[in-house]
Amino acid sequence: MRPSARCLKALERIQLRSRSTSFIGLGRMGHEMALNLFSKQFANDAEAHFVVCDAIPDSARAFAEKFLGQFPGAKVAIASTPEEAILSSQTMVTMLPSSPEVESVYSRVLPILQQLPPTEARGTICIDSTTLDVSVAKKVAKDVISTGAEMVDAPVSGGVAGAKAGTLSFLVGGSEASFKRSESILSSMGQRIIHCGDSGSGLGAKICNNLVLGVQQIVVGEAMLLGQRLGLKPAVLAGVINSSTGGCWASSVNNPVPAALAGKSPPCERDYEGGFAMALMLKDMGLAKDVAKQYTSPIPLGEAAEEMYRMVITEQPELGRKDFSSVYRYLEGRNELIIQSGGLNTFSRALAALLVPVDGDPLVSHLRIVDKFSVAPPTTYIGKEFPTILANPIVEYKQANLTVPAAVASCFVPPEGQSSYDYVFDYTGEIRHDRTEMIQINTTLNVARLIALEAAKLKVKAYVRMQQPFYDTGSSGKATHTEKEDIKPLDTLGTWWHETLRVLAAIEDLNLVILRTGFVYGPYTNYGIIASGKNPNNTVHIDDASRAAWACAEWIAPLGRVQANAIAGEEIIFHNDKKKVKEVEGIPPHDQKLIAPLFNLVDDSNSTLLSIGETVTSYFGTTFEFFTFVENAALKLTGDHVEDINEHHVGGWTEMLTMSKPPIPNTPLSAYMDSFALSKHVVAFSNAKIKEIVGYKLKHPSFNHETIKEVVDKWKEEGSWPVLQ
Repeated sequence: MRPSARCLKALERIQLRSRSTSFIGLGRMGHEMALNLFSKQFANDAEAHFVVCDAIPDSARAFAEKFLGQFPGAKVAIASTPEEAILSSQTMVTMLPSSPEVESVYSRVLPILQQLPPTEARGTICIDSTTLDVSVAKKVAKDVISTGAEMVDAPVSGGVAGAKAGTLSFLVGGSEASFKRSESILSSMGQRIIHCGDSGSGLGAKICNNLVLGVQQIVVGEAMLLGQRLGLKPAVLAGVINSSTGGCWASSVNNPVPAALAGKSPPCERDYEGGFAMALMLKDMGLAKDVAKQYTSPIPLGEAAEEMYRMVITEQPELGRKDFSSVYRYLEGRNELIIQSGGLNTFSRALAALLVPVDGDPLVSHLRIVDKFSVAPPTTYIGKEFPTILANPIVEYKQANLTVPAAVASCFVPPEGQSSYDYVFDYTGEIRHDRTEMIQINTTLNVARLIALEAAKLKVKAYVRMQQPFYDTGSSGKATHTEKEDIKPLDTLGTWWHETLRVLAAIEDLNLVILRTGFVYGPYTNYGIIASGKNPNNTVHIDDASRAAWACAEWIAPLGRVQANAIAGEEIIFHNDKKKVKEVEGIPPHDQKLIAPLFNLVDDSNSTLLSIGETVTSYFGTTFEFFTFVENAALKLTGDHVEDINEHHVGGWTEMLTMSKPPIPNTPLSAYMDSFALSKHVVAFSNAKIKEIVGYKLKHPSFNHETIKEVVDKWKEEGSWPVLQ
């Protein structure tokens, strides 16, 4: 290989090589190491020369500017290639990501070394602090030494914090003479310089050390999590471990639980930033696995740990860039925060049953449910299974008035030792149609706004807003019923539920997903389907409402709002009185274009009230009668007519409760239908988008006899449905 004209020009500086040091690789570790090395060399020799080189030119420029800012007058040059770096300096230190980068850099350095005068080559020393494959290190060292130069492998222990403080340990492999020559250089960057043996020995020691560390960090996370679930405070448990036989660096210095180490600042106190990246630990565990296989040495725990780190990065890629102690976050799961006002009567109980099932392993480490109701004793219907879920120690119920900002903020404070909440499922909102506009504004729009603002401030990864079907989608055969259609909110109730979506969409940094459902039915669900004759009444099972909400949260969490908008964003169009923009705090201008990810959620039944009624009555072996829209319009549903209808319905239901074996004195189920329930409602949605983009698969694709039986059996089991046989 012939050196370039630029390289030949660099030969003019050859007389300066003995007083020059080059550093290649200015990542998080290399940057701090080079800063310590150069600053100490400059303090000893103001005429010393320094050269930096990095695959990212901006990194080299940033380092040079920083160093010159701290040490004006220092002689710092930037080499654009490894060839320039080795031509400029008799001492070259490399700190690179892994084996391929080392092979690439030294394949370019070797031809230059071969062309140097013998005295210049013999005066050169190369120090590689990369953690790489032992066989690669040995081959590179052999090739460098064959030119007359010296080389040592000198991987480090101590992480970014040690590199910054200059307290690293260097594990050196190479000849005794090369070790002695490198020792003074390495001592400028670390405190302990250990000669481990011939070339490759330093790497062997580093790989073995990191094998221990990688396993320890996982088991420390396991122990800290277990202890907290047993009721131990993190600081108490860490103190016990660190003063007992379980004490180790992974616990005493790099403990993964916030507030576990008083007076210290491990990466967990900075959201796991600024430490040793998990992706690098995975690399090191892979090196250990490979060399163990090569030398037929069993490492069952090491292999299990390597698989754990691999699984964490696969499932939560963002943790690959964070300190490897963040494996604790994977172990603890996500802290799911459910906030709802009135949600105990709608969705929240079913989502809690999904996340913390009565029989089965929980999906989360901590679940906080917030509502205005009391649950002990219950002041609203909560079903038979929900108290069992509430008894689980990882579930916390918080009764709060969510119209008060301070109360909302307190809901986001995680339990001691837990990281901040990841997901919020917003089921808030007044669902009673006869409430005034002011009540709708205060308990639907304002409550959701307060929660969303807090979630945005804390950078919650997913905020799922459940939108009730308070719309008239129309029954035109030309309608596609997709999310792109501009559908009409229904009355005051629908107007303010819809306006709430615009308010949420306008909040920057809110990782919002809107899930717009059909009429919900299912076990322990005493609301949802309302009358509308032969018009569409699309349905969805409560299990699918919960599972789809979880799927939407999982979908947006790794994407973020901007990318989610690009993939699934829809315009939330203004459907309100323009005067309200000035009157109600938080409402964005009527002409502001607001985009948010929006998904419809219904089953595949394409239900109408007629089809629902026929399915239900055929299950019970009866016939179905209802007042069609034409009849409703003719009657105009006056108070007298509503009462006439309910006299028939309620009277029959009361007779069934009385005849039940045993009789049922109290039930949350009612046969009464007010004028709103009896009037025309048209809800038809396409569910194609959530299937295609989120990949959601319906658990209950059809409203049929099987789903009806499930609902009735659950109600019978809790004593809410009459048993007549």
